Amino acid sequence: MNPFSSVYYVKENIKRSLLLIIMFILTFAVYMAGLYISNVESMFDIILERDKKIAVIGSMATDKNCVDYEKTIEILEKEEGITILRQGILSDIYSTSIMGFDNGYVSYTFQNKEDFLVYCDFTGINIIENSQDRGLCDGSVIMSRLQAANRGMETGDRLVARTNELVNQEYTLDAITDNDGYSTFYISGTDSACCMVLNNSLDDKAFKSLLKTMKTEYSVYIKDYDYYKDRVDEQLGSFYYIYFFIIILMSVIMAVTVNAAFAGMYQYRNGEFAIYKAMGIPARKIRLKILSEVLLIDITGLLAGLFIIITVIYMANNLYLIPHGLKLFYYNNMSMAGMAICNLIILIPVTVLQGLKLVRADICDY
Repeated sequence: MNPFSSVYYVKENIKRSLLLIIMFILTFAVYMAGLYISNVESMFDIILERDKKIAVIGSMATDKNCVDYEKTIEILEKEEGITILRQGILSDIYSTSIMGFDNGYVSYTFQNKEDFLVYCDFTGINIIENSQDRGLCDGSVIMSRLQAANRGMETGDRLVARTNELVNQEYTLDAITDNDGYSTFYISGTDSACCMVLNNSLDDKAFKSLLKTMKTEYSVYIKDYDYYKDRVDEQLGSFYYIYFFIIILMSVIMAVTVNAAFAGMYQYRNGEFAIYKAMGIPARKIRLKILSEVLLIDITGLLAGLFIIITVIYMANNLYLIPHGLKLFYYNNMSMAGMAICNLIILIPVTVLQGLKLVRADICDY
């Protein structure tokens, strides 16, 4: 094997290389922190993506006797490609997030079983467990698997409201659905000045334009994907600053530690690089050797860390989290960005500093 090869050096110095590989594996702590902090937003995103072609329209306080609201519904019912589902009086319960605080998610109250099944067919939600005592009817609550586990409920259990939760009548958990995330649906024969709008065939631009027209011309409120996305970003924005502060702090600590380890590893090799220089090997090639060695150790550490992190998340989800109504996701854009930033903050000083030092090694010193 070529002694100038990065693989050759790693094999010949396996103990030192393993120590550095372990250090790069530890950078996955940044990735895990990102998954943990972004978990609440990820749960919201599941619901928002599922309901991207859905909007809720309701009457505002200024709309006396719901005149504008009824005109809006009348117009929408005539619109081709639109389905209207009247909503019952709102109920809303919480789920406990992986970070330990209670959080409310988007929920809907359907006036009858038929409307709920239309919604399920539209969104692709399937009922995977029904109560043996009764079917879906007035007073039924339907939850996703995760939401039911989070509340510690099984089919047939009565829904008991916690402090500050909003439940307009008595409900029984009559079905569990297969959709991911936290979802709660109610069936209540009550009536409210609120309806769900299903976009069956309009493109996103035409649908948004239609909703904007309704909001502009009539005294109604509209809650759609953009509305909820803005609320989520507004409420969870502070988490991003916390996370990136953690990234910078951990990255600086890791950069100092890893750079010191690399400095120790290369210190005893000054003579080796001095010989390379004396043999006429260009400084560029020496720098490439250093870079290739660092990248090989880095990539090996990242692959090992990736395997470990997937295994840890899988085991945590299946052995504890999911049975308790919690879940860690395997991927998040913010986590990946944080990991990339951390890696660059470590690699750039290591490759630049060590490269500059070693290309200056002089055979006359030895």
